[in-house]
Amino acid sequence: MRELLSKLAKNKYLVFILLTALGLRLVILNQSFWLDEAIGALVAKNLGFKEILTQFSKGDFHPPLYYLILKIWSNLFGHSEPALRSLSVLFGVATVYLTYLIAEKFTNNRFTVLFSTLLIATSQLHIYYSQEARMYMMASFFTALAVYSFINTLKKGSLGFWAVFSFSITALLFTDYVPVFLLPLFWIYGFFKKMEAPWWKKLLLAHLPLVVGGFLFLPIFLAQLKVGGELTKTLPAWSGVVGGTNIKQLALVWMKFALGRISFRDKSFYYSLVLLSSIPFVVSLIKSWGQRSKITLIILWLLVPLGLSFLFSFLFPAFSYFRLIFLLPAFYIIIAKGATSIAGKRSRYAVCTLLILVNLTSWFLYVKDPSQQRERWREAVSFVESRIKEDERVLLEYPHPFAAYEWYAKDLSFVRGATDSISVDIQKTSKKTAKALAGVKGVYYFEYLRDLTDPQRVVERVLESGSFEKAAVYDLFPGVGQITYYIKAN
Repeated sequence: MRELLSKLAKNKYLVFILLTALGLRLVILNQSFWLDEAIGALVAKNLGFKEILTQFSKGDFHPPLYYLILKIWSNLFGHSEPALRSLSVLFGVATVYLTYLIAEKFTNNRFTVLFSTLLIATSQLHIYYSQEARMYMMASFFTALAVYSFINTLKKGSLGFWAVFSFSITALLFTDYVPVFLLPLFWIYGFFKKMEAPWWKKLLLAHLPLVVGGFLFLPIFLAQLKVGGELTKTLPAWSGVVGGTNIKQLALVWMKFALGRISFRDKSFYYSLVLLSSIPFVVSLIKSWGQRSKITLIILWLLVPLGLSFLFSFLFPAFSYFRLIFLLPAFYIIIAKGATSIAGKRSRYAVCTLLILVNLTSWFLYVKDPSQQRERWREAVSFVESRIKEDERVLLEYPHPFAAYEWYAKDLSFVRGATDSISVDIQKTSKKTAKALAGVKGVYYFEYLRDLTDPQRVVERVLESGSFEKAAVYDLFPGVGQITYYIKAN
């Protein structure tokens, strides 16, 4: 640790990049929570550690470590959006630093190392998830720490790094499940490097805490698998939400890694922008392939989890770009290696400049365009609560109020979940909706998740057959969807 701090103190360019990374991740940190963030916020605020581990985890689709850490974090810093998201900011900046340390192991070219770090520091996709109160950036940090410590185990006298490696892979798999596909990388590389028997024994021992922890957690994991399997059967469209094995999802990985997490309704414009933005990335990848023998571990870091998660998703939907954020450091090290090896100073700096411009342009669009940001539940709930009357109700396409609505609501007594379950039964939902409308003069109807939970639009049909008429449609809150105001006809 002393060596790392000393290195940081002596490198003014690295300090500048880390401060830039921090600054970019603090901009618009106060966005409204979206649905999944609100779930985590409610868990951290309302549940105890034992409840998170033994009750909440059984119905969730992620390991519990992030929620437990978030609980500790929120106890220290509060439950505001910046407070809860700052945990991911911390892991994000730390991952930027680890990218520098890892890149340093594969080249003596200082510019390549710093450029790798600058790329991930300015990556809009990395910034976006460094600002999200979810587990993906924490998983990215533990992945980078595992890779960095693993590299150091290849040298003699590395007992301390073995301990860090063991801790990292254990913490990683209790943070998110998809990074399990990283583990074969270490075994493959050991065979590639023809490591000796003592090293293999240490590698086996390093996995022991993970195996023991996994065995103890197995009952909860099996319960999660059961819930996930039932949900996939009940809601076939759910696979498209969480990710699946298809060309579209594979293409999205490239599009988001290259351009960032932005999109446009005009798809012709969006695809053209992706194509233009991809040019410096493709050029850099081609150049880096010529030096693949020097960065074999980094290439495997990118390709092994990518390929395995894609194949696994034939069995269980899990392949999606946001679940692969832990591959971004490898992606940018490969890109930087290629870009900084282009022959000709002008061409080299032109490609490097274009790469940074793509990152910063994407970040600027994200910051300036509300439609590129998170679901605006805070504003939507405030809007409805400022207008709703005693004889009016809020109607949601869900069995109970969405977590995001619950988080921002000052009064939930006006709010009704209109469906009988997450997959609508026509008769039961019709009765429940009709009951919710009894004696009501006006309704604020949220269409959010309707296409997933109520594709037959049962709730809307009951509304319109119950003498309610559309009085206004509000499409003011990106991500939340339309809010339709109905009034009872005379």
